[in-house]
Amino acid sequence: MLKIFWDKDNIAFIGNRVNATEHAHCVLQVFLSFDEPLSVTVENEQIGGKCIIVGANARHKFSCENAKRLSILIEPSSGFAKELTKKIKGNFLVCDSDIEPLQQKAAALLDTNDKQPYIDFIDDFAKFLGIQRHAQVLDERIAALLELLQNCDCYDHTIESLAESVCLSSSRLSHLFREQIGVPLKSYLLFHQLERAFTALLSGKSMTDAAMLAGFDSPSHFAATVKKWMGMPAGASRKDSEFLKVFM
Repeated sequence: MLKIFWDKDNIAFIGNRVNATEHAHCVLQVFLSFDEPLSVTVENEQIGGKCIIVGANARHKFSCENAKRLSILIEPSSGFAKELTKKIKGNFLVCDSDIEPLQQKAAALLDTNDKQPYIDFIDDFAKFLGIQRHAQVLDERIAALLELLQNCDCYDHTIESLAESVCLSSSRLSHLFREQIGVPLKSYLLFHQLERAFTALLSGKSMTDAAMLAGFDSPSHFAATVKKWMGMPAGASRKDSEFLKVFM
């Protein structure tokens, strides 16, 4: 069983099929056990703990070993990601002290189809970490680009066309985006396409239709990107899965 909660700045996977071969991506990733400590390999170092947060672009792999776990991908342009990044020294952060109440709330999410308990959980998690999930103040051109992507039809994701839409050169947009968001624009665009594809896939679209709607060249391109970025087959998110969109 796999339950997926999809919010504006994070995606959570909960269940006993949260597994990933070695991979890296521009998002932060949280791993939380429901009881006993878990193990995550980060840059060839085996890390143990009940809550492990992996920094952006750090290579890592994980197996739930058939136990129920929670994993959260945190969208890199969000204030949540910015504040959490400040807490990470090196490639990862282990948070074990007084984590039990949070573990219990995470485990309870498996038994609900209501979005409010997940919203409350994320708020509690941010408080646990001492983070304010405030909106980030961005350059108006980067803000316009993010809004454009949020509402785009995924027809043209070239940096050239996006730069033209916000009246910047390609090189200037790439530099400004990296400066403001902290990740390369090219990597962020791939993450955006993955979001769109999974939204389509989990709403009942076929793998082919989901890939095409998100602007991938082919279903195989989508599958290869999922494997590279998330360490799991794209089809793993559909089998015995429940999907809940948290935001309207």
